[in-house]
Amino acid sequence: MKRMTWMVAALVSLATLSLPGQAQAQTGNRVAVVNIGVVFTKYQKAVNFKTEMENTLKPFKEKAEGIKKNILLYQNGITDPKTEPKLKEQYQQAIINLKRQLEDLDLEARKTIGKKQEDHLIQLFKEVSQHIQAVAVANGIHLVLGYGEPPDADLMTFGNINRKLTGMDMGGTVPLYFHSSLDISEVVVQSLNRSMGVNATPTSGGGKN
Repeated sequence: MKRMTWMVAALVSLATLSLPGQAQAQTGNRVAVVNIGVVFTKYQKAVNFKTEMENTLKPFKEKAEGIKKNILLYQNGITDPKTEPKLKEQYQQAIINLKRQLEDLDLEARKTIGKKQEDHLIQLFKEVSQHIQAVAVANGIHLVLGYGEPPDADLMTFGNINRKLTGMDMGGTVPLYFHSSLDISEVVVQSLNRSMGVNATPTSGGGKN
């Protein structure tokens, strides 16, 4: 517990974490929200990790695309009325073999990044949680609710609405409306990036959800 208290104090000292226009002397319980989608999209360490994973997977994706092209060629050969029946059987067997190669390639890719992805996600979530706590402590916030919303996307699509309804059906809480002043996502991003030595000025965020 002493270690966590020290950690929070250290995080608070990293940057000015006060929310714009917020008075420090306030009474009553205060609530805030954090869009985890925004945090992971703008936290530089998370961005770096995403790029690293994409570069690692690039050779696997390129090889998979080549296999898929060959499958398509064999499929076209099967549907071609000029192709002899015996040759069609060979094409079908070739497709089966290529699909097995795709499965093996997918398994190899998962093994390559699986543990690394798991370790990075745990570390990122710990850091995000610590900085959310630091921002909350610095601003007298008693409860922070996290939610996931794709940044800069149309929120009124069937996919997004269905995602929210599914979350509520499973017993989760989904913020349907909150005032923009309750959203501390950008302030958390600023705190995280400053801990890396990256300058980040929070922009206005939040609003209706």
